Amino acid sequence: MNDKEYTPFSDKEYFAMWGVNTEEELHFYYDESNNCRKFWLDSSKNNFNHDFRADFVLAGIASEREFQIPFEELKQRFGLQKNAVELKSKSLFRGKDFLQCMGMKQVTALVKLFSDFDLYIHYSHVNNFFYTIVEILDSIATPTEINDFGFDYFMLKTTFYNMLFPNIDRVTQTMIKYSYPNIKTENIKDFCNDLLDSIDLRYKQKPDEKFISGMLKRASKSTEMVFIQDNVDFVMQDDYSIFYVDPILKFPKAMHHFDEELSIQDKVFDMVSKFGNGATNYEFVNSKDNTMIQISDLVAGLLGKMFTFINSIPNNVMRKTVTGLNNVQIINCLVFNGLRMKSDMRNKGLLHSTTAIGLLDKLNCFFGLVENEYKCRQGRV
Repeated sequence: MNDKEYTPFSDKEYFAMWGVNTEEELHFYYDESNNCRKFWLDSSKNNFNHDFRADFVLAGIASEREFQIPFEELKQRFGLQKNAVELKSKSLFRGKDFLQCMGMKQVTALVKLFSDFDLYIHYSHVNNFFYTIVEILDSIATPTEINDFGFDYFMLKTTFYNMLFPNIDRVTQTMIKYSYPNIKTENIKDFCNDLLDSIDLRYKQKPDEKFISGMLKRASKSTEMVFIQDNVDFVMQDDYSIFYVDPILKFPKAMHHFDEELSIQDKVFDMVSKFGNGATNYEFVNSKDNTMIQISDLVAGLLGKMFTFINSIPNNVMRKTVTGLNNVQIINCLVFNGLRMKSDMRNKGLLHSTTAIGLLDKLNCFFGLVENEYKCRQGRV
């Protein structure tokens, strides 16, 4: 949402409870994927300015020490042309979706780098639609109320996402109609009622869905929806600078190497100066001068495609999709997921998701199906 008050969360006890070691001393290298720079509603097109299924991803590789893999070696490993000057996801994976990429020899070469050089994968990604609609939930019910009614606050966010997502076109039109996320007080009733009209009838709903519908009905009679008022019309994410700042502050003993992103570098500097006491554990560099950031570009590109894939594929076709994969796709999927698991075991803070829990479950289900398919083909099941 628009930057009203950015407050970094830095409670070490809280992080420790979730398995996040804030004393991490790795070197992190970053690039981004699906960076629309600003997520907003385009009223002239009656749609979002960016594919809502394409999550913003800030990701890359991490290593125990600072070093670079010679570009000549990368050219050989990836089979680049002699005149190539840089590894780029947009050229290497041009026009391919996640599963098509998993069938490429270049992905096989990429995942082999992780074992050859003892690298870790890391990422932070943001489901733009989820990120904005939770502001509605936070405006109609407090975490205490949710808990008092016997519901889990984080799971209820997934429920709300699942209620709105099937009718995304109608929800989008409602948002545009009322200049979301800047709902005027006189429009609160109509906004809430229009949202209610876009979801399933109450007699079909489960208890958690009925709770949300009831809170929306209650909110329709109120004069305030605090998180979706007094913002800029149509602008749901002004920029993604906070997602650059978070790892810098979360891992103050690590070094963070970002690809140049001129549109937000000054803002990152200002926020780190304010909240990180002028921390200097980060830099923005030209990717042409750093092969580790070039590798991170490939990782971010694949992750961006992975989250777009999992946001888009219907549950009822997932099993059939997996059985249709070739052996190279199966192996690369397993190894790629193994890299995620390796990082998660090293430090829970290396993988950060701002999305519906149900979508993460869906992602794990996909990789579980891939593993079962692999075992079937090996004759072990």
